[in-house]
Amino acid sequence: MTVKKAVIIGLLLEILIGCLAGVFYFKFYIYTPTYSIRAMQKAMQSGDVEELKNRVDLDGLFKLNNGKLAQLVDKNDPAYGKIADGSFASYCQEDFLNYVQNGKWQDREKITPESALEDRIGFRSVSFRSLDYIYRDPPPGQENVKEQSITDKMLSMGISLLNKYVLGHERDEENVHEETKAAQEAATDTIVTAGVRVYEPNLGDTFVLKLKLRRQEDGSWKLYDIENYQEYAELLLKQNDRDFIRYKEKVRSILTSTQEKLDELREAHPERDMDWMIEARKIMKESDQQLEELKVPVAGGYLNQLIKERKDLFYELMDSYYDLASQTQDMNTAKEKAKEPVPKKQRRPVYNEAVWNGRLAKSKEKINEAQKKWADNKAKLEAVVGPVIDRAAVAQTTAKSLRNKDDALVRAANYPVGGSQNNGADVDSIPSLLDSDKVPTVSAYKG
Repeated sequence: MTVKKAVIIGLLLEILIGCLAGVFYFKFYIYTPTYSIRAMQKAMQSGDVEELKNRVDLDGLFKLNNGKLAQLVDKNDPAYGKIADGSFASYCQEDFLNYVQNGKWQDREKITPESALEDRIGFRSVSFRSLDYIYRDPPPGQENVKEQSITDKMLSMGISLLNKYVLGHERDEENVHEETKAAQEAATDTIVTAGVRVYEPNLGDTFVLKLKLRRQEDGSWKLYDIENYQEYAELLLKQNDRDFIRYKEKVRSILTSTQEKLDELREAHPERDMDWMIEARKIMKESDQQLEELKVPVAGGYLNQLIKERKDLFYELMDSYYDLASQTQDMNTAKEKAKEPVPKKQRRPVYNEAVWNGRLAKSKEKINEAQKKWADNKAKLEAVVGPVIDRAAVAQTTAKSLRNKDDALVRAANYPVGGSQNNGADVDSIPSLLDSDKVPTVSAYKG
């Protein structure tokens, strides 16, 4: 064979291989799950929302996984209501579509229970690593059998065709039969499972998500479920919640200590005078410094935002009290000046009580608004960390403990009428030490 003929044959082989590759691509590959998964990835990278919707059943996928998540999130969680009514699924879907369209996650102006839950389940931080496998779901009764993927079957057929037409190798009847059978099975496949490896930094390791794809009428494949999403979300929630619980307990301890100090200060200054305001600011400043020193975990964004709001609301409330105190002081000064004697031909200062009362009313209204905001913030904080301090509950628990531990001699001494006859009586029938109308006038302890 001359060099010229060899070159011509080589060119013809290249053209033939290229044609066969094109036929394989347009006749087989674009109708495989592998192609659909790559198309999803490309659509996300290019911001092609319509193409992504052709490849993913977004409504069904988010709704289905929202139901799985509802089984993991505690009912006392601030975001649980949104999960229960399905609005969390819509929230995540809208956030995801914004990401696809803009090529980046939208900045959050404010952290909400929903956005905090997004972070806890790694919604924004997960990234794609690789496509590990694809296999056809076996028919009922053969769930433990994992067959070769449709893509591999098609590749095998393509290689056999090349062997026959390019290299001149004939296929035996058995191979022809197997390839025909594979093609027939490929045509009847309706559901496949694709193992996609992802990485989430808070989890600290890769995880293989099992994507479920269903064949469409046009031969393409569409993602409709993530089979093991619940397992994946549970791992992330547990990991993030462990860090969050430690953070939450530290926050609760600081808030409780601060509240106790403020309550003690209030008892010492019931009128909320200037001294009260000065000391209250010192207590809050110390509390803020302690909270700012804490490391905020991934799941603590919402709580940290409430803490920052608490700081701003406290100083807003203090400013409102200061305005009222200043208005009251100015009013009293004006009233006294109006009563003082004035030299002849000098105009006496006018004291208009209605005007001053109007000013005071506005200051009090400002305080009421600030108190409502403070109470709302406190309720939200306690919804996350638990009750900060409940003196009534503490008093009730303490009184019950005292009654249960109180022996017959003490009851007899404090309640001489019935105590000596109630040695074996139920403690709940004994008058409570907190009920002032039942406490005897003269106690045995006073002689």
